[in-house]
Amino acid sequence: MQREKLNQASKILDEIYVDMWLTLVRETVMNNDPILPFISTIDFTALSGIIVMRGNKNLVIAGHNDAEGVRQTKLYDEVISYSGDFKDALREFLDNNNIHILAVNFSIEDTASDGLSHGLFLLLQEIVNSSSNKPQIVSSATIISKLRGNKSIVEKQLIIGAINTTEQIFDEARAFIKEGTTERQIHQFFTDRIKHYGVQPSWQAAQCPGVMLGPKSVPGHNAPTEITACKGDVMDIDFGVQQNGYCSDLQRTYYILQDSESCACEEVQRAFDTLKEAIKRTAEYMKPGVTGEEADAVARNYVVSQGYDSWNYALGHQVGRMAHDGGMILAPKKGRYNSKQVELPMEAGMVFTLEPGIATSRGYVGIEEMVYITETGAEFLSKPQQQIFLL
Repeated sequence: MQREKLNQASKILDEIYVDMWLTLVRETVMNNDPILPFISTIDFTALSGIIVMRGNKNLVIAGHNDAEGVRQTKLYDEVISYSGDFKDALREFLDNNNIHILAVNFSIEDTASDGLSHGLFLLLQEIVNSSSNKPQIVSSATIISKLRGNKSIVEKQLIIGAINTTEQIFDEARAFIKEGTTERQIHQFFTDRIKHYGVQPSWQAAQCPGVMLGPKSVPGHNAPTEITACKGDVMDIDFGVQQNGYCSDLQRTYYILQDSESCACEEVQRAFDTLKEAIKRTAEYMKPGVTGEEADAVARNYVVSQGYDSWNYALGHQVGRMAHDGGMILAPKKGRYNSKQVELPMEAGMVFTLEPGIATSRGYVGIEEMVYITETGAEFLSKPQQQIFLL
């Protein structure tokens, strides 16, 4: 996968007319750049530079103790070993290759593109200022956004594998949850199934799954409580697993029937149907070129048109090696989402969540699905929840 991504990165540099992309690393066990798993399979100890060039060339400038281990990965076209000062080795490379535009990993807006520490940035400035042609330093956010966002066929299949495991656990939970079950017991059930399948939670274990049970539960990223399931309660479970290095992120709605009921109450059912239709309409609208702001508006406007308040978070985010994988966001351009990330256009290969929600008197109703952007539209990677899970 890393070789595939390195080749992809070189093509991106050709597209945006950047001469060189540099990822500076050192003691990566302690301070790991978020992009590193895409372009390396080892931990570095000495100060090193992973370099991608236009023209499908990549190499590493590595300390002599790391160099042979880097060569053994067989990922790179060349490994330059240094035993003196890294600054001299990188400066010589910049001078010999006539670099004018140099992209490095900093970003004001995108966490996934902001892996360069301030100390290494200062060091890089010193090297560049002492080089013969003094290349212009620019952000690599566009490179990293495309690299993380545009999933390869292998990456897509790994995400589907994580989704399948997640959906299996959601289904198994239907036989466990009942009147009297607490949020903590539900959380423990999911934790036990994670261990059973040999996977990891997609985010902080204490909050994965997020269990929102009944009207007293606080929606969002929280740890479970002793709130107990009662008849007539609706429940939203936010859950995902990391499997073979890739994540899922889904939400499913459950309802505990009252003695006189054979289906969910009208209030909960209407909210669920509204969310389901909002997701369907948005998925049908999504295709390459659509912005995050535009996609969010489709779902948000529909929900509001049905008489509900607008939810106070993004409609969706990208998923990959992380549940929140950086880059483009599906959200309105205001408040904490007032950034270029919502103005970016979708590209084929991107994977997004769609996760609108509605608060009801019985509890929070939420659905979260995952979609993949194709050359002509969007396809569901998850199996859309068509009916409330009745308990």
